[in-house]
Amino acid sequence: MLMARIWQLTMGSPSRLFLSTRGLTSGLALVLALYYTKLLGVEKRSILVFIMVTALILSVIFTSGVSLTFRNRPAETINSRNLLAYLITITLGGLGVSILSTVLLLFYSLSKSEIPPSIYIIGFVYSFLACINLGFQDALVAKGNLKLATFLDFVTILIQSLSLIFFVYLDQTSLFMSVIISFVISYLLIVFATVSVFIQTEKLEFVGVKGELNSLLNSSKQNQLFGIANGMADRLDRFLIGLMLPLSFLAKYALITSLISFTRFFPEAYNRVFLLKHHQNGTKRENNFGLISYVLIGISIFVFVFVSQGFIQIVFGQKWLLPVNVALLFALQEILRGWYQSKATKLVALGGSKVVSQMSLFLIVGALVLMLVGINLVGLVGAPLSMVFLYAVLNQAISHKLKVLN
Repeated sequence: MLMARIWQLTMGSPSRLFLSTRGLTSGLALVLALYYTKLLGVEKRSILVFIMVTALILSVIFTSGVSLTFRNRPAETINSRNLLAYLITITLGGLGVSILSTVLLLFYSLSKSEIPPSIYIIGFVYSFLACINLGFQDALVAKGNLKLATFLDFVTILIQSLSLIFFVYLDQTSLFMSVIISFVISYLLIVFATVSVFIQTEKLEFVGVKGELNSLLNSSKQNQLFGIANGMADRLDRFLIGLMLPLSFLAKYALITSLISFTRFFPEAYNRVFLLKHHQNGTKRENNFGLISYVLIGISIFVFVFVSQGFIQIVFGQKWLLPVNVALLFALQEILRGWYQSKATKLVALGGSKVVSQMSLFLIVGALVLMLVGINLVGLVGAPLSMVFLYAVLNQAISHKLKVLN
């Protein structure tokens, strides 16, 4: 009876399955990040963070508007030409991401630390695959394949972990190359698996794809700012820290924020489940995931901050620690961010894309300006402090708009 009840609570529906598996996947990803952080050390970890964050930010800039527009479509209205146009757009975006990532890595090398040519090559491949993997998984969600997307998320982390252990044991490549090659292998296999699924389940037609491409790009313009702000604003801090502060700060900041961001799967999972219900015409039912839930999550995160600080000191040593006020402010940023994203997702689903785009423009510009000023004036703490202020203002504004619509 007990096992049956546990199964019902965790696997009883696509939404519960997603939440359970997403939590497990996030936990494994955190363990993996801690493992390769320990392997790489401060300098190499900083370079890896810069490559990953740059690829992610550029992926958001190039593809987030298209992905958001595509995900917001009801699954039954997406035909093979729609899907093919979306996949082609994401692939072209991936090429742009990989080229610009390489240019920014060159700039980083000239200003911080010299990077060997082999890292440029693998960084180019990583950036391309990371972008299209993210976009292709969104296609699965849009088509209503939440269980498969959830499973592939888990398999991605599993492949990364096993590949890294294999390369470290083989000891034929540098530790840095072992880590990034493990990510490349996982993304390549998952992209191949996703494409295979679409080939088997869809009758892909190239006739009329050009018109679908234009239609998709035009319809995604109103969601572009929200998509960029949603994915970039809270990652811009690492990018600016990497460029503006000494090399070691980025690795330390990435470590503590990775631990705190483990809890991010709660609001992100909620947002994706909400979108799934939207595809299934289930958004009319009111959801009770609100202020009380975020207060409880907030308390848990603040406790987690102090536990994380102790964990870092024991496992990695005193040299990896940052001031506790940086970690606490980042935790508060995560709470406000999750609250804002859940409300913004609802507003988009209710037809408020224009309002959300205006707020997103404010978030992007405000984050860039405030973090540039804040980091210059008060150092590292200026990054999370800027985001706390912005998300607090936006939460007030979006809550008011939702009340008006309701």
